[in-house]
Amino acid sequence: MPLNPWITLFSFLTIILPLLNHFVAFAVNPQGEALFSWKKSLNGSTVALSNWDPSDETPCGWLGITCNINEEVVELELRYLDLYGTVPTNLTSLVSLTKVVLSSTNLTGSIPREIAILHELNYLDLRDNALTGKIPSEICNLLKLQEIHLNSNQLEGSIPVQIGNLTSLKRLTLFENQLNGEIPNTIGNLKNLLMLRAGRNKNLGGLIPREIWNCTELTMLGLTHTSVLGFLPPSLGLLKKLETIFIGSSLLSGQIPPEIGNCTALQNIYLHENSLTGSIPKSLENLKSLRNLVLWKNSLVGTIPSELGNCKELSIPLAISKCQNLEALDLSENVLTGNIPRGIFQFKKLKTIYLFSNNLSGEVPREIGNLENLHNLDLSLNRISGNVPVEILGCRNLTYLNLQSNLITGNFPGKLSGLVLLQFVDFSDNLIEGTWPLHVLPQHLVFFSISRNNLSGEIPSSICDLNFIKYLDFSHNHFSMIPPCLGNMSDLINLELRNNNLHGTIPKFVKCGNLRNLKLADNQLEGPLPRSLVNCKKLEILDVANNKVNGTFPHWLVNLPELRVLLLRSNNFHGSIGNHKTKFSLPNLRIIDLSHNMFHGHLPSNFFKYLSAMMNGNMDSDGLQYMGDDYYFVWGRYFYDFYSYYYENVTIDVTIGIKGNYIDVVKIHTRLTTIDFSNNSFKGEIPKVIGKLGSLKGLNFSHNNLMGHIPISFGNLTNLEWLDLSSNKLTGNIPIQLTDLTSLAILNLSKNHLVGLIPQGKQFNTFTNASYSGNFGLCGFPLTKTCGNDEGQQPPPSPTIQEDDFGFANGFHWKVVLLGYGCGFMFGLGVGYLVFSSEKTKCLLNIIYRERRNKVRRSKKNGHGRIN
Repeated sequence: MPLNPWITLFSFLTIILPLLNHFVAFAVNPQGEALFSWKKSLNGSTVALSNWDPSDETPCGWLGITCNINEEVVELELRYLDLYGTVPTNLTSLVSLTKVVLSSTNLTGSIPREIAILHELNYLDLRDNALTGKIPSEICNLLKLQEIHLNSNQLEGSIPVQIGNLTSLKRLTLFENQLNGEIPNTIGNLKNLLMLRAGRNKNLGGLIPREIWNCTELTMLGLTHTSVLGFLPPSLGLLKKLETIFIGSSLLSGQIPPEIGNCTALQNIYLHENSLTGSIPKSLENLKSLRNLVLWKNSLVGTIPSELGNCKELSIPLAISKCQNLEALDLSENVLTGNIPRGIFQFKKLKTIYLFSNNLSGEVPREIGNLENLHNLDLSLNRISGNVPVEILGCRNLTYLNLQSNLITGNFPGKLSGLVLLQFVDFSDNLIEGTWPLHVLPQHLVFFSISRNNLSGEIPSSICDLNFIKYLDFSHNHFSMIPPCLGNMSDLINLELRNNNLHGTIPKFVKCGNLRNLKLADNQLEGPLPRSLVNCKKLEILDVANNKVNGTFPHWLVNLPELRVLLLRSNNFHGSIGNHKTKFSLPNLRIIDLSHNMFHGHLPSNFFKYLSAMMNGNMDSDGLQYMGDDYYFVWGRYFYDFYSYYYENVTIDVTIGIKGNYIDVVKIHTRLTTIDFSNNSFKGEIPKVIGKLGSLKGLNFSHNNLMGHIPISFGNLTNLEWLDLSSNKLTGNIPIQLTDLTSLAILNLSKNHLVGLIPQGKQFNTFTNASYSGNFGLCGFPLTKTCGNDEGQQPPPSPTIQEDDFGFANGFHWKVVLLGYGCGFMFGLGVGYLVFSSEKTKCLLNIIYRERRNKVRRSKKNGHGRIN
């Protein structure tokens, strides 16, 4: 049968076409072949490399490829591509390369040792990828290298000691990796080095090698956010060309060497967040080009030297009037003393002044009005006194003003509304007095605090015109009235009005969808808690403690799913909380205080059953976190060459009952969970379900009319630190299971009707008589009353016995239970012996088994698939 010619042709093409494709792929020269093979290994989009055509004779026209006159590849430069591959390793045909740039291309894997074959390489840039592993020492054999940029990767290990071989090296950037070990002293061999940046390697430590000061061409030294330690040596003064020294947030100690004044090219000194001591050296007067001096958060002492006035580009006392180019000054968190020098306010280009956390005194100079370009002014945590000068209105570009924790007196500065760009104002913790002036605040305020002053009168309704306000704090003053419009401020997150003389009713909250903190404690407010608070769906903290608020328990709080802290202490609330039919759902509630009210009735199990946030016995795995950490205000710190951010966290500032004392808490740990129902008229038994609240730290049911036994389930509260059940009518023994509460520091069971032997061991060995006084039936240590034979017996309860919500009836004791149990046990043994010793046992068992089997069949037949 003849072959079909079309089949023959198809078979031929099937064989020959792959061979042709292979031939075309290798039409390019060996350098192009190596590059194209690397392209095929990439996992990302190669659309950008679409002109890498293997049919070309050479790769010289391909994207990112540069060739010399001999058509040899000398540069491979690709940036900002999603290649998703590794650094090429097939480099044997690319030995002519002088420059390799593969930055921001999403490369992974390690830096290949094969790179050592590129002996002509003078520029290597692999920054901003996800490279891992160590820096290969073989790279240090490339003696023509002038620049190495490996920053912003995940490299680990130490800097190779062979780095000293690269005597032609000018720039070395290794920052933002995971390098460790010490900087090798061979770095001193790099006589041509202009830039060394190895910051943000938190485990890079040890002493700064003294040999580094031999690098006399160095213009930039960056070791910020590392663990380098020790003194800055006098040999620092040898770096005559040094322009920037950036060793902030490290472990430096000792004094700033006066020899730093010999580095006459210095423009930027960043030595903040170290442990530097001594005074600011006067030799800084020699630094004529100095623009930024950042020394905050050290242990510097003394006054700011007037010699800094000779820095024509900077800084700070009376003699600095000639420093006309200063833009930013930060000397915060030191121990600087004296007045704020007036000369600083002659710098018309100044944008930022940070002098917070010092011991500066005197008044804010009126010359501040000269700073039209000033954006940020922070003089907080000093001893500044006097009035805020009206001339501050001249700072028309001011956005951030912080004067908290000073000794400022007089009336509130009038008409700050003229500073139309102002967003942050904090005058808290001063001595400002008088009534609140009208129309003083600008419309774009986001954060405003005047707490802890001596202001009085009404809070004006004009405050409600602040359409962008998020944080508003009038607490700890003498204000008398709340404007009703406060409940309509839709952007408000935090409203602090506690500890004033506020009276009247709490206003309705209608537009409060963003409100998370509402604190009205320690006032004279009356009337019911407004049900309109259900509109505040994000509310986390509700504090109305120490007022005259009345009404029954607000069951509608279940409509606030984010509620974490509920403080209704010391008001006129009354009635029962609910019963076993009442539906409660407060899954995020961590702290509840209903103490010192007139609540009565039973404690309903349903209330405690759904407190999910209190049930995690293993505690949260979130580390050191606090309520409010997840919402804050972001502010920028502007300097000459960088702009960094820091955060103003929302403070909590509530009073909580902790271990028998009322404590003002500024920050609440997310693991703190407490229940305080003390000083009411609750009755009945304590629900056993409370034993499921495994993360509970504190429980106070004292001064009520509770009866029955202490639940044995309390032995499961392994995180409990204080327990107060005093002044009730509790009966029975103290459960021995309570000795398992190894975190328990305070126990008060006094003034009850408890009986029997006090349990011993663990924490119970630390409690005194006061924990048990007023229980005339108790005996044993630490009481002087000894126990008789009957009183000393404490048989553990059977694990099969379950407590009821309302427990045993009065007078129904364990002795009766054990007596009945014992009689039944003996009777059962006797009957069992008679039955199983009889010859008719087998017949009896068959009858029982057959009857049981018939019942099961009937059950399945009638159940229609149900499990009965």
